[in-house]
Amino acid sequence: MPLQTKEASNIKDRLIKFEIKVGEFRLEFQNNCPYNVQECSAEIIQQSYEKIHEYYVRTCELENEAQELNNLEILFDIQKSSYKQLKDCRNELVSLKYMWDLISLVEFQFENWKSTLWDKIDTENLMQLIKDMQTKQCNPTSAINKDIKNFRAFTALNDRVKNMNTILPLINQLRSPFMMDRHWKKLEIITGKTIEHKSPAFCLENLVELDLFKFSEEVNEIVDGAAKEAKIEIKLNNIQKVWEESVLEFKEYKE
Repeated sequence: MPLQTKEASNIKDRLIKFEIKVGEFRLEFQNNCPYNVQECSAEIIQQSYEKIHEYYVRTCELENEAQELNNLEILFDIQKSSYKQLKDCRNELVSLKYMWDLISLVEFQFENWKSTLWDKIDTENLMQLIKDMQTKQCNPTSAINKDIKNFRAFTALNDRVKNMNTILPLINQLRSPFMMDRHWKKLEIITGKTIEHKSPAFCLENLVELDLFKFSEEVNEIVDGAAKEAKIEIKLNNIQKVWEESVLEFKEYKE
């Protein structure tokens, strides 16, 4: 009996140390896992997956150790520990994996769109796809997103989708036949970036890089102004044509 009591005491010491270990791991988990990564690129996505995998492996190792201690608790009639912090890590790993799968899916879709040449951009189709993203996959009110809706990485994803939703109608406007070189020059001044709109390689990516969502009003003004200028030019040309076709007769003035 004394030997059993001594062993039970040793197990309790191990339980205390393991509880501290789990607490420290939970804090490290929360500080290092990619809940709040707001930038996005193929490299960042890969790094996030690697971090999730790293903590998945470490969580599994701690879960195995916890199970071993639970078995000893049962054997020595000690109250079974629940290790809620480990369960929280397990649940959040599932949420993090789901969130980064979603981020990866949307980012891959956007990257695929970006290579579309200027004259091939189907803005109406892309806007419908964006609408589907906002109402389904990226909807923060959707039940499937309830566990990730407060993660900053998910909020940043929604911001990128919203920005694309703003950009696409502006791109549609910029395809106006009334847009002349001088109007593109105005857009360059507003955005502070060079726009090679006559280049055969000009594509959606070039337009996305302009951050047009920041200049919605300015783009509207430029396109509206281009249309008004075109109407005035048409009227002036008509007037000029009338004058060119007119035959003027001059008579000698007699007093």
